[in-house]
This record gives sequence, C-alpha cells and structure tokens, in this order.
Amino acid sequence: MADQATMRINGPTTISSTAPGSVAGRRGAVPPGAGNGGAGVGPGDVVTNVAEFGENLLTLAELQAKLAGIELKQNVQAVKFGGAVLTVGAVVGFAALPVALLGIAELLATGLGIHRGLAQLIVAGVCFLIAGICAAVAVVRLRASDLGFPLSGEELTRNVNWVRTVLLHSGRSARARRR
Repeated sequence: MADQATMRINGPTTISSTAPGSVAGRRGAVPPGAGNGGAGVGPGDVVTNVAEFGENLLTLAELQAKLAGIELKQNVQAVKFGGAVLTVGAVVGFAALPVALLGIAELLATGLGIHRGLAQLIVAGVCFLIAGICAAVAVVRLRASDLGFPLSGEELTRNVNWVRTVLLHSGRSARARRR
C-alpha cells in the first residue's frame, strides 16, 4: 500500500500517494497555510482550513465506501458458484435422506436380526455424528477463507490515523512543533 500521509515537522505538510484516484490529486489535499511557515493565521484562514479539512474528510469517506463496494462485489463473486452448488446439493440430499436412512435401518434390522426401532436409532446416531463432523469441517474452512473486508479495514485505519495526525498538528506554528 502507498504511504497515505507524510508529515514534516519543520516544513510544509505534504500528502503523497501512488494509488490512482488518491486524495493527493484533489483540491485542498495539502492543508492550507502549510507554505507560509506557520506565520499568523487569520479568521479567514481558519474558515478555509476547516472547510478544506471537511472536504478531505468527505473525500476519505467516499473513497472508503468505494473500496468497501469493490470488496463486497469480489466477495459475492467468490461465493456465487459455490453457494448455488451447495444449495442444490442440500436440497437433493434433504429429499433423499429419509428414504436412504429408512432403507439402511431396514437392512440392519433384517441382517442383524434386531428390532426395527433399534436399527433406526443406530442409523440416526451415525447420521448425527457425520453431520457434526461436516459442520466442523465447514466452519474451519470458512474461517480460513479470504472473505471479508481486509483492504477496507486497513484503509480505514490509515484514514483515521491521518485525520488524527492532521488534527494534532493543525494550528501549530513551526516554532511550537520544534519544541
């Protein structure tokens, strides 16, 4: 990722980014008054600073929303085919399951010479065991997948840190920063 904000203590504040569509290319990306060496700031400069800072915050929010939208589309594409196949398999499996289980129980009852009810309970217990194993495997696989919003989260953290840095250093003269 590109370095989103670089603050120099004894010079003008600069924002650099190599990412396309970055905040650096937009009007007001460099806080006003940065080039005057921290000389006196008048009421008009304060209003301008606040307005441009607000614009920068809105730009960051816009870019954050666009990044989240892109990642959401990628997540939907990643699970679309697998989700459809899983749904079809689940429907077919659920439809055939009672018939298959009764058949297995019937075979156990006649083959082992046990009561039908006991054979059905044995088959049900084995099915619950298999279902638990399948659920555990599915949970492990889903936790290990790359779904989610890792880029948006990282970018949001960087944006919040940038806002904190700008707020921390705004309004300070060059002399106050050197101390």
